Amino acid sequence: MVKKPQNIIREHLNANRNTYSFLLLSFVFGVITGAFTVNGLSAMQKDELFNYLHGFLRLFSNQDVSGGELFAAGLAENLRVTGLLWVLGVTVIGIPFIYMIVCARGFVTGFTSGFVINALGMKGMLLTGLALFPKEMIIIPCLIGIGVNGINFSMRLARNKTVQELQKHGLKSAFISYCLVALLFTGMIMVGIVIDAYITPVMIRMIAPIVS
Repeated sequence: MVKKPQNIIREHLNANRNTYSFLLLSFVFGVITGAFTVNGLSAMQKDELFNYLHGFLRLFSNQDVSGGELFAAGLAENLRVTGLLWVLGVTVIGIPFIYMIVCARGFVTGFTSGFVINALGMKGMLLTGLALFPKEMIIIPCLIGIGVNGINFSMRLARNKTVQELQKHGLKSAFISYCLVALLFTGMIMVGIVIDAYITPVMIRMIAPIVS
């Protein structure tokens, strides 16, 4: 009998609960570290970033930004990250680096949102909520999913060290499954990139006069 998608997802989450929890904690640690780093910036650094932020908002207010260019840039950026996570998953020593990448991604999110809120206050919360969170709510879970997939495959490689053991335990089918899951999450990430390229600029253009 074919299992329902929700049952497959539930079983997957239950089987990998600890790995998801640890990766999520790594991301949260990165977010907290990034947010607190904002407080350690010098006045000159804050002024430079503040001027950059206002220039960014003026650009969206006064000019039409190409959605195609934003999509291409977002696609290239995220493919680099997902590709690196995939490569680390097929190496025995890749597990700690997967945690580091997820933590670094959290740092970027925490620093960006922390600075915008620190600079603009309540207006910054509005800007962050409309410009940053919609895509992050899609992309971050997918990156964590790719990370879990990579950790599982890397641990399988570590448990079956010899070629005979790998062949015995069906490495080929496991590798195909590993690649398909990574492609599935990457496809879902593209939804977040589309939102960031074509919907987020419209939202920023609407609220730029309010927050700038």
